[in-house]
Amino acid sequence: MSGPRPIIFVGGTPYCGAEVAAELLGDEPGAAVVPAALRFHSDTRGIPALLGGRIGLNDFLAEIGAGALAERAGQEALDAAVATFHATYGDDPIDSSRALFWTLFEASSDGETAATLVDASPGNLLEAHTLARIFPESRYVHVVRDGRDVAAAAVEEQFADRMSAGLEWWADRLRDVERGFRGEEDGAQYAIPEGRVVIVALEGLARGAYADLVEEVGLDARTMSEADRARLGRAAEDVRHWRRHARGPAAAWLSRRYAKTLRELVAEGNEPAELLLNLRRKLG
Repeated sequence: MSGPRPIIFVGGTPYCGAEVAAELLGDEPGAAVVPAALRFHSDTRGIPALLGGRIGLNDFLAEIGAGALAERAGQEALDAAVATFHATYGDDPIDSSRALFWTLFEASSDGETAATLVDASPGNLLEAHTLARIFPESRYVHVVRDGRDVAAAAVEEQFADRMSAGLEWWADRLRDVERGFRGEEDGAQYAIPEGRVVIVALEGLARGAYADLVEEVGLDARTMSEADRARLGRAAEDVRHWRRHARGPAAAWLSRRYAKTLRELVAEGNEPAELLLNLRRKLG
């Protein structure tokens, strides 16, 4: 099989566990992972930035030419794709962007024949409304995780100096993703079509919900290997690790703050927050 095919874009806030879900989905029969060198479709200075006027055409082409694509796709194939894109972009930016991705995918995929591709680029959900225009048949998996665990990871990576700041940082990242799904350009709304977004909690994957996810994104389930069970096991072990950073009265205060933040997000119309609020009620 060659040419365009469905893509499952997996993402979420940092530290949510999206990479685990993407790796597992990419191992399913008929699925394959998009090479990291092709992440120009959702990078900060990639196609969405070009379409949105945040980067110029020549700068965009210079950046993809200076990355890993030349080694992956071959310099001759890259030069030809860039030349075609440069010549056609002004007439139809969306179609030429789509053609650039698939041309370079074919050149860099070593004859990959999977019917469905899985991609876990960090910017996927932040740029979901643009990706939906470029790849109309795409699906989206939004992986969420207890905000207290994300806050703990942010503190450990020094993005925040205390758990409360980490929690605020996580909530803002969740809002960023929501804006990515509800994007607009020149006043026109580009919402993701109903039924193409699956929201799943890392805690749920670690408790047996992975089979449901496979069915929802339209893949054929396989017998899970020991390595895959180990990956989910490691994810399960990392659940509730926020307790290493907050104990006793501090833990109770953080939990109240977390519940309040979730209720605020739900009031804003943030659908993943409602799932997390329900999980918080069940799991504490």
